[in-house]
Amino acid sequence: MTELGNRLKETRELKKLSLDDLQRMTKIQKRYLVGIEEGNYSVMPGKFYVRAFIKQYAEAVELDPEELFEEFKDEIPSTTNEQLPEQLSRVRSKRQISAKGSKILDMVPVLILVVFIIGGLFTAWWLLQRKDVAEAPEETIIENSQSSEYQETNEIPPADTPDETESGQEEPVEDGAETEDEVEEEEPEPAFTLSLVESSGNNVTYKLENTDTFNVEVSASTGGETWLDIKNQLGKSFYYAMLRDGNTETFDFSNESQINFNVGRTLDTTILINGQPFEYPVEPSEQVSQRFTIIYEPTQE
Repeated sequence: MTELGNRLKETRELKKLSLDDLQRMTKIQKRYLVGIEEGNYSVMPGKFYVRAFIKQYAEAVELDPEELFEEFKDEIPSTTNEQLPEQLSRVRSKRQISAKGSKILDMVPVLILVVFIIGGLFTAWWLLQRKDVAEAPEETIIENSQSSEYQETNEIPPADTPDETESGQEEPVEDGAETEDEVEEEEPEPAFTLSLVESSGNNVTYKLENTDTFNVEVSASTGGETWLDIKNQLGKSFYYAMLRDGNTETFDFSNESQINFNVGRTLDTTILINGQPFEYPVEPSEQVSQRFTIIYEPTQE
């Protein structure tokens, strides 16, 4: 077992997480997790996946992956050798694109010929139509002309507008009645304010104001699970366990001044603050495990 693998395993066991729990949190197969702990990187599908899997493992047990990469850089294999096939693949793709382009250029003369044929057929049809109009009897042309003059001289009277009564007078507007232009919708005022106060490394702090309630609802997505650790500034724990498969936990922190959140898998975790969705400090797809603090300052009566 390598020093890196030993560090990861000790941290996992300290958090009382089994390999099966870690597999569900990171979606990494158990045999790859064992390979990371034992330093047996030959079981990995490629050198590129070694760093990626170690990073996900470290985030799941709340370790800084960049610090681990720097500290144990001699143990982690480099991915330089795998970049060469990727570059060769790009060269092949460019050659394939060039070959497709040359085939399209070869088809240009054929397309031009087709356009000329279609244009010739359309011209012949248009000339035949003109010939039929020229040979039409003169009486038919005169009759159509007289019919058009008759239609122009017979005007249709305009229809009554809906705003007029039968006597032709407009209906009076009642006193105090508001027209549609006078009615303006008032925008609802925000129920509370949640603003970013400080962001330093993995620690992010928010402030909740303009409200006299501090309610939190945490849900795990269907089929998903997450490690959840919630406590106040004095260390009092409100929740310290796995939240699984669509289950929801609600909390009323209206009597607390500060709550610290530690979410093991943000991709499967939805948080509502006073009924409004909470946006994580970092996009969940970029950082799985996240920690943040909310300072509560209730409205003074």
